[in-house]
Amino acid sequence: MGETLQSLILTKYPTPIFAASELLFSSLSLGPSPTFIPLVLLLATLRLHGLRIAFRSTRVPELMCSWLVVTIGAAMAHSSSATNALSSPTLSFVAVGVMSAITYVCAIFAFYIDICFSRRFPTIWAQVTFFPVVWAMTWSAVSHISPVGRLLNWSPVSTSHPYGWLLPYTGPAGIDFAVAACAALCTEVAAIWLMGSDEEEQLVISTSSVDQASSKRRSRNLLTLGILLATLALPSLHVSLPLRIDTSFNASPLGVACALPPLRKGSHPVLSDFIAETRKLTPLAKVVLWPESAVVFHSQEEREDAFELLRKDIQHSLIGVAFEEFVPEDPLNPSGSRMKRNGLALVNHEQKRGDEIVQYYKQNLVPFTESFSAVPSTEPPNIYTLELGPPKWTTSPEWSSTPNHTRPISITSSICLDLAFSSAFSSLDSRPALILAPARTWDPTVGLAMWEQAKSRANEIGSMVLWCDGGATGVSGVGGGGISEIMQVGAGSWARTIGLQFPFDQQRTLYAIIGEIGVFVFLVVIMGVGSAGSHLPALPGRHAFLGIVPTLRRLIPGRRADQANLIDFTESGERQSLLH
Repeated sequence: MGETLQSLILTKYPTPIFAASELLFSSLSLGPSPTFIPLVLLLATLRLHGLRIAFRSTRVPELMCSWLVVTIGAAMAHSSSATNALSSPTLSFVAVGVMSAITYVCAIFAFYIDICFSRRFPTIWAQVTFFPVVWAMTWSAVSHISPVGRLLNWSPVSTSHPYGWLLPYTGPAGIDFAVAACAALCTEVAAIWLMGSDEEEQLVISTSSVDQASSKRRSRNLLTLGILLATLALPSLHVSLPLRIDTSFNASPLGVACALPPLRKGSHPVLSDFIAETRKLTPLAKVVLWPESAVVFHSQEEREDAFELLRKDIQHSLIGVAFEEFVPEDPLNPSGSRMKRNGLALVNHEQKRGDEIVQYYKQNLVPFTESFSAVPSTEPPNIYTLELGPPKWTTSPEWSSTPNHTRPISITSSICLDLAFSSAFSSLDSRPALILAPARTWDPTVGLAMWEQAKSRANEIGSMVLWCDGGATGVSGVGGGGISEIMQVGAGSWARTIGLQFPFDQQRTLYAIIGEIGVFVFLVVIMGVGSAGSHLPALPGRHAFLGIVPTLRRLIPGRRADQANLIDFTESGERQSLLH
């Protein structure tokens, strides 16, 4: 009799099949912008592989093989961004490979904790949902330790999955939980399929009532988890439209722009180029942003001279000037060595010389390229209030009843890599209407990855982000508030009008209030629901509802009697159970 697919996977060629699958899924899912379905398949494959080798004598070499192929797959996925990251492509690949290998260790830690402890929980629901909770906690911890924040996390970008609407409520931890829950569900279904076959069913003479009850409970819990995940995906079917900009009653139209002078061969734009571009944009936009490190200042006097020159042409607009400046490494020794830092200053026509608002300095430096030559800031972002006057098509009394007939627009800032950290705006005590985010990326894949991170941070705090990327192939646009539009790739200034809620609700989102700790408490409560439910008394209609379960359960056959508790065996047999 021919061999079944199950026997090929579990008995004859397990290591090559798992290695090939992990290489394929890691190369598809672990790039700068991970995608949802390949990532779920990778996690399901790794978890299934882990359950198979957990108690075998060959687990160490198989784990090392898995580590190698996933690291290779991740390096392949980052090949484009790694080529241009450093002066030497070889050094870039080595750096990416090392970081990918370290990231794999973090992922395997979550799988190891799941395999070791999940079977100790009294209910199947807790056993299945334990892995998603551990997975979310693991990547939250990694994002706080990693020098690149969430950029190398095994987390999908917001446009590749239907759970993006959760961001204002759960932040990225909720997305990680959903990904791992989908992977856990796939793992359980795949394990049931792998451990069952028609031949084995014919060999079963009798089935104990204990195994039948366990099989029914497992099927019910898997069905419940599937329904929960499907339900959480439903809100994504609703199309969120941006606010209208042709009315002043419930929205405040605000023109925003990104100044990106055209690139000349062999040279970079200078201060005069940015001032010329700004002069063209101020009639169209009240807020104009320059890209990261647009200009370089060697002293405070040079910076103030540049701002004074800029004020002559900006009319009534607010200009976000992103700059580099050199400061003494030791404040007590001004003549000593100097380090650079990236900042963002807000300039308007009402300021006097020296009154410029240096709102923000970059906190997180890009490893290797910036970490040795620049100094990071420790000051958190703050909020600046722009008094927005009435547009030409409405009257001052209709626009605002305040004495100066203006509407307050709260603005905060962040710079490039800082937006890869979910804690970027945790210090703010109110919700900003707009985030100014200058950037400069070196590769299209990195630009897209950072663009996704910027949109995620904006959605987490219920704001909008003006993303201005000065990289040669960088993407720039406006994200949040129902907008997810790339306005420009590479050089080329642009402007557009967005609508901001009026009156603006400064109440922070749930995630901004409770933070990651509150989210994890909620996820643990979800995991404990199954344990609590087992002690609840029977409710009216409960048995009638469960009557439909056996029909649905046929789609997910239960565990066979001859497979119970085989996971605890340590011998080298190939037919150990993959089920908890």
